[in-house]
Amino acid sequence: MAAAGRGQVGRVRIGFAGVSSHLLIGRWAKLVRHTNPGIEFVLDSSAFASEALNKLLDGTLDIGLVRWIFTPPGIASRVILNEDFIVALPADHPLAGRDDVRIEELANEPWVTLPADPGSALRDSLQRAAHDAGFTPRIVQSAPDSMALMALVSAEVGCALTVSSVAENVNNPDVVFLPLAGGPSTLQLRIAWRADDDSAALREVLRLSEQALPTPE
Repeated sequence: MAAAGRGQVGRVRIGFAGVSSHLLIGRWAKLVRHTNPGIEFVLDSSAFASEALNKLLDGTLDIGLVRWIFTPPGIASRVILNEDFIVALPADHPLAGRDDVRIEELANEPWVTLPADPGSALRDSLQRAAHDAGFTPRIVQSAPDSMALMALVSAEVGCALTVSSVAENVNNPDVVFLPLAGGPSTLQLRIAWRADDDSAALREVLRLSEQALPTPE
């Protein structure tokens, strides 16, 4: 009971989604296991934006790794990664040899995206960037996750807006990643939790997150 009060034992349920989060979760979980073996990390690898929020609010998740443009009321969060926007193109696309690409140069291209769920930061960012450039993106297909999205790009179904961590973790010779010039600069990856959650195990896991996944300068 004393160990539980100090946060050394307990269960913490963490939701995340996408290939870019796997290394971060692994680093964090390793530190928790080494320092507090009594804390059980329960992982949900299918919690995208709106689903993660719903699960946080109904108590089925304790922490979410999320990319939200706005943090909802009742939720506390901390930034752990600033990600650059990247455009994924088929390897034989006419612009694939460029150093970067502007969103308006892709106005006539088909696009593939993640699902149109509420709070889908990447899809919302594409819509806003295209609107600012004077066009509406022609979205032809969606995919459930970033790996499937890159498979659609490699199959020449369309181009995709993604983030730098996806480009760093996907090795597909049929996909080229180009920095997005002149568009939105960064998207923040955050650790989010219920602001009123007083679990000792949660507090300990959040404390260790500051060591494993520090806030970028």
